[in-house]
Amino acid sequence: MVSANQVHDKIQEIILELKERQLWKTQSPGWVTDFTCQEIMCSEDFAGWLQFVYLPNLMRREAGQAAVSEKYIVPQAVKYFAEDIKKGRLLQLLVELDSLA
Repeated sequence: MVSANQVHDKIQEIILELKERQLWKTQSPGWVTDFTCQEIMCSEDFAGWLQFVYLPNLMRREAGQAAVSEKYIVPQAVKYFAEDIKKGRLLQLLVELDSLA
């Protein structure tokens, strides 16, 4: 059984990697609250989606405050990060997160 602490620790590693790769934003993009733009167009949008949507929802789920999601993140991450070898560590961390979630 996976503990909430394991998931939390992995999320923290992902946050650090996003910061290391300079993908961490200090302000949320407009599309976080403007739902008319629903399409992720580039890896920067995907990183924003990770930061402002996926990871917070996953943390709420682990805290018992959100419904359980059975979707894995890696297939989507590969679409946006696979071509950039510098994102290899980020992809590995997301694989590890999927194995916990």
